[in-house]
Amino acid sequence: MKSTDLTDRYFASIRARDIDGLMALYADDAVFTLPDGREFSGIAAIREMHRNVFEAGAPVPTPIAAVVGNGSIAVQIEARLADGTTRRTANFYHLDDNGLIRRVGVYRQGK
Repeated sequence: MKSTDLTDRYFASIRARDIDGLMALYADDAVFTLPDGREFSGIAAIREMHRNVFEAGAPVPTPIAAVVGNGSIAVQIEARLADGTTRRTANFYHLDDNGLIRRVGVYRQGK
């Protein structure tokens, strides 16, 4: 799978709240790190984290820009929150040899 295909599928799955489609993009031993430093290791923990986010009705992220490297992708994201404010993050995806997500690091921009 090409890196751009992966990000397209990732954000389409997020928008559709398609947990199975989303999880198909992760390697079994993937690690997901949130801006506050919490880590979710392994497919089961990452699935539960995404499920909780979906159930909480979190805003849908909109990718603004992406930079694709060899085995990695950086995506700037903007999301409008229920109170009308905007949150910006940068997600860094590291891929395994099969093009699956091995590690995600999410960094919040601003306060």
